Order: sequence, then structure tokens, then C-alpha cells
Amino acid sequence: MLRSIRWPLAVLGGLLLLWALVGYYSPKPLDWTPTYRSDQKKPLGTYALYHLLRRPGSSLRTVRESPFVALSDSANPPAAYVLVQNEFKPGGADARALYRYLRTGGTVWLAANSFELRGRLDSLWYLPERTELPSQLVSIVPDSGHIRLTDPRLTSTETPAVLPNRVLGTSFDHDSAGALVFDGPDSLSHRRDATVLARTTGNRPVLVHLPVERGHLYLCTVPALFSNYGLLYRRNADFAAGALAYLPAGTIYWDEFYKQGRAGSTSLLRVVDESPALSWAWNGLLIGGVLFAVLGARRRQRPVPTLQPLPNTTLQFVRTIAGLYRQGRNHQPLAALRIRLFFDYLRTRFQEPLPLGIDAEYPARLSRRTGVPAAEVSSLLARLHGYLDAGHVSETELHQLHRLLADFRRRAES
Repeated sequence: MLRSIRWPLAVLGGLLLLWALVGYYSPKPLDWTPTYRSDQKKPLGTYALYHLLRRPGSSLRTVRESPFVALSDSANPPAAYVLVQNEFKPGGADARALYRYLRTGGTVWLAANSFELRGRLDSLWYLPERTELPSQLVSIVPDSGHIRLTDPRLTSTETPAVLPNRVLGTSFDHDSAGALVFDGPDSLSHRRDATVLARTTGNRPVLVHLPVERGHLYLCTVPALFSNYGLLYRRNADFAAGALAYLPAGTIYWDEFYKQGRAGSTSLLRVVDESPALSWAWNGLLIGGVLFAVLGARRRQRPVPTLQPLPNTTLQFVRTIAGLYRQGRNHQPLAALRIRLFFDYLRTRFQEPLPLGIDAEYPARLSRRTGVPAAEVSSLLARLHGYLDAGHVSETELHQLHRLLADFRRRAES
């Protein structure tokens, strides 16, 4: 039986091993997630651009803090703040910090597929309207979009940047004359001040410059141009170099906060970990809680009470009853009780119950059973009836009754 299935099992095992090897050594599919992180070599990462900018002698600094914190040192601000990401959705504090930095003469270079500023922040930044790029652009290569810089000194007009339509994002809306479209009461002044720096072959703006008082805001709607894929595709590196040529000389902040998060520990207890006093307090609280759960929080069981056995109070009862008899100085009830107990003794010991009327035969029967002469039995019965009929029995008479009954009992048992 085992020999017959050995070869099928061997073939099945070989096929499984071959399948595992093919799956292990087969090329992995590319990850087209638009992360734009400087530490990733994915197609839509920014590893190539980041390391090109971080050449020897350059002053590029990676920022892993929010703009509100990074720009808090107003005495030593950076020359430019660069953000390359998929979506730009800053919080209120970060958006206001960037706007204050622009007003004081700073430069913000921002590339993102979408810009979302809620409420009053949108009117504060006052960005031009945006629209989705069409799926079919006028181009030389099918399914590809071409983008040119408007300044011929920065790039060759014969070799525009080329990207597949699947990675192209949005563009800024424009009118028939190619001017940017703004919404609001000051749209004409903003349109007059804005400058288009790059367009697609369909005349759609994708890179614009907006002056903000003393500062400069550069907006690009195609961050894929600055990704690893965008730089290495065709001759797009020339376009990226021309677009980044607008950055001023000096220290440049490269933002990674919105893509990688805050540097260091991301735990909610990072403030506690950074302070020795808080760390000791927290550890003490945890140890105390564990000790309380183990020792103090257990269900407390009520102690089982010890039930003492009931004491034998017969002697106390007898003494109490005897005291009552002695207090009245009349021992007739006690004598009657003693006589009834004697008759019960005769009934249980000699099977001679007391008849309703004592006849002449009862003393004779009792004499035969006890061995006491009939005359003494008749005399005893007569004296007992005398005690029962008496109205008062003295203590001496009670003692005499006791001796009389004890003597008869002794003689009957002998």
C-alpha cells in the first residue's frame, strides 16, 4: 500500500517545491502608492530627488515636525520650505504658520495632487481653482502628457517633461486666454499677480507662482514629476532642475512630517518617557495597580462564623424549678410530681399501670412482681394517696416521701 502511493507523493512534493521557488524568485509587482517619502525607492517615492538635493555642500534639512513647530524660531527662519506629497491638508495651526512665514519673506514650494484648506484657511491662502486633467492630452506619445516650463532659459523647448496619464493629477483652471481663475472679490488682482511657470501641451497650468506680500508661494499639481519614476523617465530630470531653480539660496527645509510623521517615538506616552520624574511616577502607578489587582481587589469572603454547641442547661432548669418550689414553702406539687413519676416507674419497669380505682388485687399483683410484701405495698399506696389529697406538704414530709419511695425502689430491684 505504501509503495503504491510513494511516487505520487514524491511528484506532488516536487510540484509544491517548484511552485514555492517560482513564487519566491518571480519579480514582485511594482507598488504605485503615491507616498513621496524620501526614504522609499518606490516609483512614486522621492528618494532620488532628495539625495540629489542633498549633495555635499548643500544646506538641506529634513523636518519631521509640524510647520507650526519647525517655523517657531522666527529669528533663524529657513530660506525655503519644500513639501512634496499626494494631498496637502494642513491643520489650522500649520496653515497659519506657513502663511506667517510667507508674509515675512519666506518661500514655500508645494507639490501636491490636491489642496484642501477648510473654512477661513481657504480664503487666507486664496489659491487658484483646480480641475482634473483630461484622460487624453495632446501629445506625441500616446497615453502620455507633456509639460513644458514657460521660461525657455530653464529647459529646452524641444524636450518637454513626459509622464503617463495614469500618474498625472490635477491642473489649475484657466480661461480662454490661459490666465488662472480665482474665486472671490479680489480675483482680478490675484490673477494679475499670479505667474504660470509650467503648462501641459493642452495649455493647462501645472506650476504657478503666487506672491504673498514679501514671500513667494510655488504650487505644482503634478508631484509625480519629482518622484523616482518622474525623474528617471525620459529626460524629466531637466524639468525638475528647472522647476526647483526658483528656490532661493540658503537653508531648505524638506518636509517629511505629513508623510512619515513625527520623528522618534509615536507612542501616546512619549511625553512621559522623556521625563524621568513622569516615567518613575508612571511605572509606580502600574506596579501599584498590579499589586492592587493581585492582592487588594480579590473578592473578600466573609468569615464563616464558628457555631458554639448549645450548652446543656438541664441542671440550671432543675435549680430554677426547685427554687420556685422552695420560694412558695408548699411542697405539695413537688410531692405529687414525685408520686406520678413513681407510678410511671411501676408501669414501665413492672408492667403494672395504675388502675382508675385501686382494688384489692392491685397490691397483690404489685407484690408478686416486686417481691415486697402485700401489706407494705398497701400501706405505701395509702400513704401516697394521702400525699396527693393533702393541701400542704412540709419540707420534712417531702423528705420522708423521698426516703419511702427510694426504699421501695431499692427493695424491688434487689
